[in-house]
Amino acid sequence: MKSTKEQPAMKFPSAHDRKILILLVSIVSIITYKLITTQDSIGVYYWDIFLYLNNALRMAHLGTSDTLYLPPLLPSILSVFFRLGFVKEYVLFIVCGAFYILGSVGMYLLLRLRFDEIESLLGALTFASFTLILAWAVTGSTDVPAISLSIWAIYLTLLAKRKDKRFYYLAFPVAMAAFLTRYVSALIIIPILLVIIMDTRPKFREITGGIILGILFYSPFGLFFYRNLKEPLPFLGQFTATASGSVTAVNPGYNLDSLYYLKHLPEYLSSFPSDNYMLIINPSSAGPTPLAYLILAILAVGIIFYIIRNRMILNGLRTRRLIVFLLLSAALVAVFGRISYALAEVLIFLWALSIYWLLEDHKPDNLDINLAMVTWFLAFLYMHSFHPVKVDRYIITILPAIAYAMPLSISEISQTLKLGRVRRLIPILVMFLMLSSAAYYILGMPRDYPIVDAEHEAAQWLKAYDPNYHDKVIASDRGPAFTWYLKDYVFTRRINKNNTELSYRLFYELKPDYYIYWSTTQPKIHGYRIIYNNSGVIIAEKIPQ
Repeated sequence: MKSTKEQPAMKFPSAHDRKILILLVSIVSIITYKLITTQDSIGVYYWDIFLYLNNALRMAHLGTSDTLYLPPLLPSILSVFFRLGFVKEYVLFIVCGAFYILGSVGMYLLLRLRFDEIESLLGALTFASFTLILAWAVTGSTDVPAISLSIWAIYLTLLAKRKDKRFYYLAFPVAMAAFLTRYVSALIIIPILLVIIMDTRPKFREITGGIILGILFYSPFGLFFYRNLKEPLPFLGQFTATASGSVTAVNPGYNLDSLYYLKHLPEYLSSFPSDNYMLIINPSSAGPTPLAYLILAILAVGIIFYIIRNRMILNGLRTRRLIVFLLLSAALVAVFGRISYALAEVLIFLWALSIYWLLEDHKPDNLDINLAMVTWFLAFLYMHSFHPVKVDRYIITILPAIAYAMPLSISEISQTLKLGRVRRLIPILVMFLMLSSAAYYILGMPRDYPIVDAEHEAAQWLKAYDPNYHDKVIASDRGPAFTWYLKDYVFTRRINKNNTELSYRLFYELKPDYYIYWSTTQPKIHGYRIIYNNSGVIIAEKIPQ
């Protein structure tokens, strides 16, 4: 027996779809423009973003970097613009903004596989308006570009299953692009494999061809890694360390609370803005708005209604298959945050397969996209919840699945309560609330960050003080930042905060000519004199012997 049919998605693409897409792109482009202008006035602060900027300089043969093992796709795109002479931070913001728009469009197309135009627009704008997405969309981090490519990878996989097998030729290279943007995107292979298994048609040629194209897409990057690192697969060591959770307590973000992300989920959906930039990029400390709880209430009620409306599926289920499903479900709950995520991902995959196996005789509508989104959500939630480093931006990976649940819930609530014509107004009202939340958040963002200004001013002062600084050895407690500002390699050497006087052995081997560091206490460094001190940034010069 089939479950009650979902409202079928209209024929795509229609003239109405094109109008909706134009509207979506227009709205998200306005948001993107505002985010870019705001970020450009702030500049770059986050450590990892400087690493990608410096890698782009190295790829463009305009600078140097020692972190070339990081995901190379975003720096490689930036390097093209750098070679054309646009060696500016705003180029990074614009490229990330383009990925943000691309992800919103991909979200709409993905949702159109199940929902109508208005419901799909609701889901796409919900994704684009989440606080955590807005906070990181154009900062220069790889999180939003990677999730945007992941959305397209899942969409193309479902399109291949539902419409034309030849889309597998595109799905695998796009999934590889997502991986090369952020390595953790590799987990997207779980929902992709699940969809492929549910595609019962002969598809060996298309799958093989897609995999080959994915490998070919990786090839130039593998060659780049080999030439520079003598290792074509430098990420393997990172995977091993991540899977084992081998991180020390001194690591920023160290947190063993496996419920951290679930506790702060409201802030990730909608939180209050702040004039403190650190509260913008870390919204878990900013506090959720009432809209955040309304969103969670809509999702909870909608999912409950969906389960109730499809309860007839439970009739006639095979006992053995049901027992397997229940045992795997209990195991999933029991291991949350307790075992290596590598083992948890296998369990999630088997759990999803048990659902497919359980419902094989009933073939409920949209089982493929439902399971893909559920496994997407669980795969990344389990991985990040297990890992001892908890950083807000990491959980961006689950937000497309939550955005998918929004039109699903609105549709279920409308059908269950039999709202009739009013049901067409509810998605529009929710869209208005989400966009209002986004506008409120963006308008409340700060327009500068004193730390960024202070670092930039210090770098400019050093250039004027010593025009021959390229011939000198320079170190800093924020080496990547000053490598970017000075366009010359700056070693990273951190201050020992437990001592009021820095130990000379910190510099024994390096012996830098200049040391740039943050301090409010002006600690003395043996053999160095302070030549610059402004807004907390200090430059110390080695005293000639």
